[in-house]
Amino acid sequence: MKFLTTAVVATASIAALSAVAISAQTQKTYDIKVSKDATILRSTVSCPNCPERNCYKCTLGADPTLVVSNGGLAVNYALLGFTLPSETIGRPDRLDKCLLELPASTTNLTQAVTLPISAAASPFWDEYSVSGSNAPTVGDNIGSVVVPSYNGVPAQVDLTAACKAASTSGAGFSIYIDPYGANYVQFPSKEGGQASYLHVTIH
Repeated sequence: MKFLTTAVVATASIAALSAVAISAQTQKTYDIKVSKDATILRSTVSCPNCPERNCYKCTLGADPTLVVSNGGLAVNYALLGFTLPSETIGRPDRLDKCLLELPASTTNLTQAVTLPISAAASPFWDEYSVSGSNAPTVGDNIGSVVVPSYNGVPAQVDLTAACKAASTSGAGFSIYIDPYGANYVQFPSKEGGQASYLHVTIH
């Protein structure tokens, strides 16, 4: 009887290990480069470099940097757009993990800064024509990201729940990096050679 019990336990252990191995083999991770990004400027003061000196008409999607700042009369949001894997569309249950990675800040921060992240109300916007007057509405908060106080280190945050929610309605996933955590933080945009990424693991 003791031999039989040992054999059953051993068989169960092998089965469990096999299941773990199969699960690991069937998982796949996508490193998804941001498909579009832009700084969204909103200000009540005059902006000489904007059409009609109207800050809400500035289109900054072609700039090599993304700016997140809160200067009182003027605020800058970073708007990022991604395309989720086709396997997850309408199948949020297949999405296991979704990590946002921002490139290292080019701002010489003296201490770490926490920036809120909000969902954008719509993924449908054009990188080169989006502005403060036509950008998607800032939606609910979906997390926050800690930007390190020293240069050269990317910032990461888990947005799995938000990615799952977005995948129920389509492939587009757009977010805002909100300015209400720091006076000024700057990141490279995809035009600047260092893009933001989503690291998405599915099964």
